[in-house]
Amino acid sequence: MIMRGSRRQWIALTLSGVFPGLGQFYLRAWGKGAGFLIAGGAATWALGRLVSVEDLMAGLLPYPTATLSALLALLAVFLWSVVDAWLSGGRPRT
Repeated sequence: MIMRGSRRQWIALTLSGVFPGLGQFYLRAWGKGAGFLIAGGAATWALGRLVSVEDLMAGLLPYPTATLSALLALLAVFLWSVVDAWLSGGRPRT
């Protein structure tokens, strides 16, 4: 299977995989980048407020439903950011 896509798409996808919004900033989509960055930061902050790293490693979740919701929100933001970066990177520059 041959992976196709421009170098620009791969760089944007990789940066968005590091943290949401970075790929959009690379593509100079400042508004979308800021939106993804804020959404990713908010989901990460909420997750950090719900459970500590020590509790997470020990498998202790004081608020399992809220923790799962925050994790799913963070996953959704990451996936949306990565897909958007890939699709936006394939569009011709204007």
